[in-house]
Amino acid sequence: MPRKKTIQPPPLEEFTLPDGTIVEIRDETCKIIGRGLHKRDAYEKKRDEVLAKVVNDYLTPKGRKKILPENDYLSSPAKFFHKVTQWGLAASDADESTIRNRLYKDTKKFILDCENAIKNKD
Repeated sequence: MPRKKTIQPPPLEEFTLPDGTIVEIRDETCKIIGRGLHKRDAYEKKRDEVLAKVVNDYLTPKGRKKILPENDYLSSPAKFFHKVTQWGLAASDADESTIRNRLYKDTKKFILDCENAIKNKD
């Protein structure tokens, strides 16, 4: 027997662009409900918290800061995991592989993208 269709919460705001694209504005109170989306949302929340801290440590409005090798926690996944643990963002041992593999790569890519954007803005 088929399952009932999930009733999605209404967005905060909805409008249509001139080309016919429908845009929905959502926040924490009206997220889309679906299989695995709660895991994705939890990861994105943790990623945003980590990025806020890393950006302050590694970037300035003029570009990348000079970091001493012993303070460079983006030099390896193990150092990165240790730093995230110090911040209290590693909830469990199951988090270790996610932090080392996925969050570390996403963070490095974000820092490189921001650094390139700062270089190319002039």
